Amino acid sequence: MLAIKDLSQADREMIMKQVQRKELDRNEVLYKEANTSSGMFFVESGAIKLVARKAKDGRDDVILGAVKPGGFCGEVALLREESLYEDTAVAMEPTVVLELNKDGLQKIMLESMTTGTKLLLGISRSIREAIAMPQSQELAHIISLVSPKDGNGRTTVATHLARYLAAAGKKVILIDCDMQLGDANVHLGLMAQPHLARLVQLEERIVFDSIKRYFQSSSGVFLLASPSQPQEAEFVSRSNLNQVVLECARNCDYLILDVPSHIDDLSILLWDLSDLMLFVTKADIASLTRLKRLLMAISRLDYPKEKFLGVVNEYAASQVEYLDNLKSIMPCRWLTIARADAAFSEALLKGAPVWQIDPSCPGSKDLQELCKQILGKAPQTQEKGGVFTRIKSWFAGA
Repeated sequence: MLAIKDLSQADREMIMKQVQRKELDRNEVLYKEANTSSGMFFVESGAIKLVARKAKDGRDDVILGAVKPGGFCGEVALLREESLYEDTAVAMEPTVVLELNKDGLQKIMLESMTTGTKLLLGISRSIREAIAMPQSQELAHIISLVSPKDGNGRTTVATHLARYLAAAGKKVILIDCDMQLGDANVHLGLMAQPHLARLVQLEERIVFDSIKRYFQSSSGVFLLASPSQPQEAEFVSRSNLNQVVLECARNCDYLILDVPSHIDDLSILLWDLSDLMLFVTKADIASLTRLKRLLMAISRLDYPKEKFLGVVNEYAASQVEYLDNLKSIMPCRWLTIARADAAFSEALLKGAPVWQIDPSCPGSKDLQELCKQILGKAPQTQEKGGVFTRIKSWFAGA
């Protein structure tokens, strides 16, 4: 299906007669930046990433966007007499595209001027929308919450941080990226729907105007919930998650990502997009062991140490030896949050921040201090992208 408005079934059938089908393998380059354009491409199945890069293969890149079934790319070929491709298009997975060249367009125009005009108007509308979007717009400060294992308080810290920043007058979006077992909505006293999986299934184009229809809000925080059923996680691909994150980052001050504890291509993508990775752990043997294994993997991604901040949740003074070990495993700044089971449990039941329940308890004060430090740190956003290089080095490493 061609994702162009106002085309009738007859129009679509006429266009389909003039296209050539091409099958691409994963990481196969469809066209390269600065090469002479020959035609535009409609994605029939699979996904195409649009990148800017200097590398020769299909993996070292800065992602500009992604095209899913129904979408198109390379349209500049039909709009100018002689033109060059402005980006590089690479298949993210086995993909089928339909190529329409200038000769094909001329045949469509000869057969039906109305159909050809509709097609060109649809293409130009897409370009006008892209031009209308500020291209140099600064992205939000992106903070990912990471834990070596579930149950360490990652979502608790994520939702409290989001509330604190919102209360400070910042526009905050929280995306629950735990696709199978996320429950950030519970912490914020919100519903399980609408959610991310429905967004990527129902929307033809992943732009912010579409995304915000799936937000819920609480205490000034805009939440994009995780799928309500674990089986729906399969609908969220790396390409559309990347697009959702970047669209949200262009439209807020702080973007909080609640990242699942397991390692996969989605997690690596989210780490890579983050300006700050907030590691939430506990001071016990299990968490210590898993954090060490996690960092052995992350060390291959060549992140700067300034990107890391450690948080020991449910901390007690008797655990100072564990804290020292954590600092030796991950030599970065570490903060602690004192244990306060009763206050945090009541806060969860009421869907309220813990400092409203018991502002005097040490755990509440520690959590506020953490949020205060993050807010006080001047956001230094990094260039987003390069995740495919890092994934490549991950699997190629010794």
